[in-house]
Amino acid sequence: MKNYKIIIVVIILLLAGGVGYYFISKYDSTIPQSAVKNATKYDGNKTTINLDDLTYDGTGLSIENNTIYIVYGGTYELSGTTEANIVIETIDEEDVYLIFNGVSITSEEAPIYISQGDVYITLEDGTTNYIEYTKKYSETEEIDGAIYASDDLVIDGTGSLEVKSTYDGIVSKDTLTIENGTYVINASDDGIRGKDILTINNGNFEITSGGDALKSTNDTDAELGNIIINGGTFEITASGDGIAANTNVTIVDGTFNIKTGNGYTATSKAGDFGMWNNTTNKDSNDESIKGIKAGNLITISGGTFTLNTEDDGIHSNGNITISGGKFTISSTDDAIHADGLVEINGGEFTITASEGIEATYVKINDGNITIDATDDGINAGNKSNSYSTTVEINGGNVTIKMASGDTDGIDSNGNLYINGGTINITCNSPFDYDGEAKYNGGTLIVNGSQTTSITNQMMGGQMGGMQGNMNMAPQEGTQDNMPQGNMNRGMQENGQNNMQQGRGGRR
Repeated sequence: MKNYKIIIVVIILLLAGGVGYYFISKYDSTIPQSAVKNATKYDGNKTTINLDDLTYDGTGLSIENNTIYIVYGGTYELSGTTEANIVIETIDEEDVYLIFNGVSITSEEAPIYISQGDVYITLEDGTTNYIEYTKKYSETEEIDGAIYASDDLVIDGTGSLEVKSTYDGIVSKDTLTIENGTYVINASDDGIRGKDILTINNGNFEITSGGDALKSTNDTDAELGNIIINGGTFEITASGDGIAANTNVTIVDGTFNIKTGNGYTATSKAGDFGMWNNTTNKDSNDESIKGIKAGNLITISGGTFTLNTEDDGIHSNGNITISGGKFTISSTDDAIHADGLVEINGGEFTITASEGIEATYVKINDGNITIDATDDGINAGNKSNSYSTTVEINGGNVTIKMASGDTDGIDSNGNLYINGGTINITCNSPFDYDGEAKYNGGTLIVNGSQTTSITNQMMGGQMGGMQGNMNMAPQEGTQDNMPQGNMNRGMQENGQNNMQQGRGGRR
């Protein structure tokens, strides 16, 4: 019996030592053991921190080596100017509430580094706050944001916050929610990044970024990697994408003025007869300079959008659904592009672009759409196996003005259906289709004359028919990339299976 008791005592001591070792090692990498030891447990009263001389009234933290360590959950009000940084890692797993009441932090280390714990930052009404990250850029730096949170981060309040960073501006590795406030962000890389979900509920944003301005990056969970915007004013100048979500972008309202890259550059396809695409094609390399981009779905139900983009204005690798809003889009490439479906159920669109609207399936049910294009006004090209290649117009007012040369008002590499609405096209070639075309209703005006006939241009449809008549079927393995119904729409490079389309949509 005595030996049994000894064994139990030994096991208890081993477990206690293991837990103690785990606790110490867990926090050793971020907060020194001495800082944890010296921090008085938070007593429930707001702690006021004067950054001018690094003094504090209250408990829950410790200050060592020009760093403020917050180790207990609670409310902390900050004011003053410092070159110290703040590290947050709560050992009691309670939330931390930071009140910015006239804060100015400039640091070579991440000014606000949240290693563990959910944090809520409030911008006090009427205050101006400033955060600057000055560390020399390194690709191996893991803490790559001026405000960096490993867990959930919420920023609210009606004050203002300016962020400058040699890395990203505001980052959360989980969810990031911003409600109200005024933000001026100048970041060498991304402006605002929430890995799982970035949600913005109003606020005023002026963002200049060397990468993407607003970004969500989770690529391991199909339910995450989303951006949700429910209102706000956005002035964005981005070297990368303006708004980029790995999965979905949902915009309910807001005012968006977005410029990406060098912005819109007018191009002309006159005289090239569709053999080569002279327009910018950023999809052919790693560069992405789009206005609004998603990997799966873009849903827009309202807002005002002025997009001046070097690459596509609105782009989805999946689908796009637009039900309302006012859009002025100038794009060197496509104004609106989806690999799958573009469905427009309402809204006002003024488009100047190489191609106006492009997808595998373009479906227009309503809206006022004006397109001035140098390639195709509306194009359906085979980019997704989820949809048949089709242009379908059921309603709305669609006005298309095309540049001269081998350009088409509406070009479908599959079928074309006009069931309603008013379509007014001014161009040399109003229609080009490779499947069937049906006029079932609506008002159709071509070069000023009303008609009920959907003609097919010679080089697109009539000569395209030669593909079947001359048994010009694509070789095995090249069908997905082979231009359809046009002998001169592409060329095969070096005998490989990647075809460069001259028109009918880019890859």
